[in-house]
Amino acid sequence: MQGCQHERTEFLYRRDGVDYIRCLDCGQVFEAEDLDTVPVYDDEEEKPRKRR
Repeated sequence: MQGCQHERTEFLYRRDGVDYIRCLDCGQVFEAEDLDTVPVYDDEEEKPRKRR
């Protein structure tokens, strides 16, 4: 069985300059910087840009 990829997340809070997010699929809470960056497509642009 493959682990959760944490594709759907929500921002929880920021403490001491660190953002904490929760995975909406598995419920795990972790620091946002621990999540790999994923390409995000803008409606006006065709080129992907990086987003955390």
